Amino acid sequence: MPLPSSFDFSTLSLLMRNPLARLAALVLASASALLSQQAVHTSQTSGVYEIRTNDDARSLALLESFDVLGCCSGHVQALAHTRNGVYRVVAHGEEEARLLRAFPAARLMERGRPFADIVRERAAASPSSPPDGNYFTTSEIEAELLALEQKYPAIAKRIDLQAFTQTAKTHENRTIWALKVSTNVAVEEDEPQALIAGQHHARELNSPYMVLRAAQRVLEGQATDPTLQKVVREGALWFVPTVNPDGVEAVWNIDNYWRKNRRVVNGVARGVDLNRNYPFRWGACGASSNATSQTYMGPSPASEPETQTMMAFARKLRFEKYLDFHSYGQDVLDTYSPCTSSSYPGSKLLAFHNLYRDRLAQATGYNTRTPSASGEAPEWHWAENGTMSFLVEVGTAFQPPFTSTVTEEIRVWPAVREFLTWTPSFRGHVTSLRSAAPLEATIAVQDFAFSFGETTRTASSGRLHLWAPEGARSITCAAPSHDSAPLSVTAPRFGTTSSLDPVLVPTLPAISVTAPATLPVGRTASIDLDAGEPNRDYWMPMALGSSPAIPIGPRSLALAADPIFWLSTTPLPGFYTGNVGRTDASGKASATFSFPNEPIFIGWRFWFAAVTFEPGWPLGVRAIAAPTSVQLVR
Repeated sequence: MPLPSSFDFSTLSLLMRNPLARLAALVLASASALLSQQAVHTSQTSGVYEIRTNDDARSLALLESFDVLGCCSGHVQALAHTRNGVYRVVAHGEEEARLLRAFPAARLMERGRPFADIVRERAAASPSSPPDGNYFTTSEIEAELLALEQKYPAIAKRIDLQAFTQTAKTHENRTIWALKVSTNVAVEEDEPQALIAGQHHARELNSPYMVLRAAQRVLEGQATDPTLQKVVREGALWFVPTVNPDGVEAVWNIDNYWRKNRRVVNGVARGVDLNRNYPFRWGACGASSNATSQTYMGPSPASEPETQTMMAFARKLRFEKYLDFHSYGQDVLDTYSPCTSSSYPGSKLLAFHNLYRDRLAQATGYNTRTPSASGEAPEWHWAENGTMSFLVEVGTAFQPPFTSTVTEEIRVWPAVREFLTWTPSFRGHVTSLRSAAPLEATIAVQDFAFSFGETTRTASSGRLHLWAPEGARSITCAAPSHDSAPLSVTAPRFGTTSSLDPVLVPTLPAISVTAPATLPVGRTASIDLDAGEPNRDYWMPMALGSSPAIPIGPRSLALAADPIFWLSTTPLPGFYTGNVGRTDASGKASATFSFPNEPIFIGWRFWFAAVTFEPGWPLGVRAIAAPTSVQLVR
């Protein structure tokens, strides 16, 4: 029979990838058809349902189609067998109705409500314990960041990220705030950058606490802790407690289970899952195209103002490393989503990433796992900028009693401190050969053989970072209007950093020198230059050999610096003239070479090359032509 109109077509393609899920899709469709006429009560807030099923196919379909608490893509097969057939699912609006049509025996356990009400109830029940109001509202986050700036004005500054990146406010006209920590905090310096962020998902109230406490610990500890002193002295740290301020307001005032932002669709605030909205591998797995879904990926990649701000932020600063706090699960996630990592089985790249992932896991005692989906922030940061990026799921609930979150942060801090000490395999700058101008360049590691266009990009200052496993590596550095440069480098041992400062040559018109292969003694030859540029000063040197070449910055002039070479710096009447001058309107010039009619010179070979000049280049040499030779004959 045909699928009913109420069936979630957005998950159909995902379900069809798995044989068990294929059967489950038919089961869900049948249940949906039978109940299509049944009135289903839904609310303006989220419902938390308990669903019991020991059917593997239905379990798998549930895990892949709905927001199952404690679930992750990549572990769904295991979860289907280890949860004893009991699942807790959050659904809202039309998605809730769809869940109940598919699982009519689902039992409502809890209805979302303003978290402010929950705070008051907890305070009344335990008046002697710290109030759960210590979780932060958006205004409290703003105030806390300002307080840190005022307490540490020399090294801390609160930043309006939309103003900083010239991007739009959120759907409800709110600001995303950051705290910058650096020794010269008021100045945008050319220095390594690191980012710690939280709360892409609004209901995860314990995640911004991790970010704020990290900032507090750095600021408090840098006065006496040599490690933190070094971190602050050598770079800039950025802390963004909440990426989703609109959603946080909804959590406090409407629905404590609200997950998404507050995009309005057809007059209703349905929202977009911000951690499914990043462009890299958008919609490839673990996300929904249905606007009612908790994992709605948005109408297009980077459709949301919050995503756009965070992307512009990253593109402006090109972070070396990124830590993204979520809840819950006590897990450190791989950088790549399962549908992306499958393209790199057993690769050096994944093994290298896992070294850093495992250090975070060891510092916290957390487990490791694959992410829930593609289109997540850490995967995009790595693919876009070569930023070493990880997502950490803290705690065992979204909004546990605040004392639990305080305890969890103590457990997490050693991993944050570990993260702050990381340095990439290479640091340096990419510059142009002309005037040493900084270049925004891309750096690709050929050994990684990326399948999806991942790359490392430099900042506008030319500042580069590159993460690579120890050993010999082949890389290519490229920038607009410059010749790409293949380089062979040796990455240092894990945890250490080497310098890398590529110099790229601007792409120039082709330049060439031509001459007859042979010249009878006593005759005259024309040595012709085509510089490709009119009215350009030139020199056509000559020598008795083409090696060893003469270095000119990173390039070389393939002539030997013999006496003939130095004599040719000026015209030599009767022997070599026209060798110094300016190209004509067509970019051409000619020199005249002649030699006495003396048999003793038969067999001699002379080499000719050319250079053009412009200020700002090494030795003022703009372009270099490859040499050609003339042999004297009878």
